[in-house]
Amino acid sequence: MSAAAPTREQIMALYRAHLATARAFNSYNFRQYFERRTRDSFRAHLYPGTSEASQSMTESVEKLSNVPTSTSGVAPAPEKPSLADFYKDKRAELKVLQRAAVVNQLYAGDRLVVEDPSMRDWIVRSSDQIGTEKDV
Repeated sequence: MSAAAPTREQIMALYRAHLATARAFNSYNFRQYFERRTRDSFRAHLYPGTSEASQSMTESVEKLSNVPTSTSGVAPAPEKPSLADFYKDKRAELKVLQRAAVVNQLYAGDRLVVEDPSMRDWIVRSSDQIGTEKDV
C-alpha cells in the first residue's frame, strides 16, 4: 500500500526547510553545496525536463537502452520514484541534514574572506590596480 501523495504546500514547506537547514551551516563550502544540491534535487524530480541532472540521466538511459543484452533486446528505463516516495526520502534526508548542520556549528572555523565584508581589505589586488587607489 502506498502512502498518499503530499500536497503542494507540504512539498514547498519541505523545500523551504531544506534551504533553511542548508543556510544554517557555518562553513561556506558546505552551505553553498547543500543549497545547490537541494535546488537541483527538487527541480530534477518535480520538473524533470528543466534540470541538467534529469537531462543527463535521460541521455544515459537512452544510451543504455540501445545496448544489447543477453536476455532481452532493450533494457527497461528505470522507474521514477513516486511523489510520496520522494517526499518520504527527502524528509529522512532533512533529519540527517539538520544533524550535520548542528555538528558543523559546533566545530565552526573562521569565516572566509568572501563571506565577511570587513575582511575584504585583505583581498589581494592585481598588479595593475596597485598604486591607483586613492589614500584617504
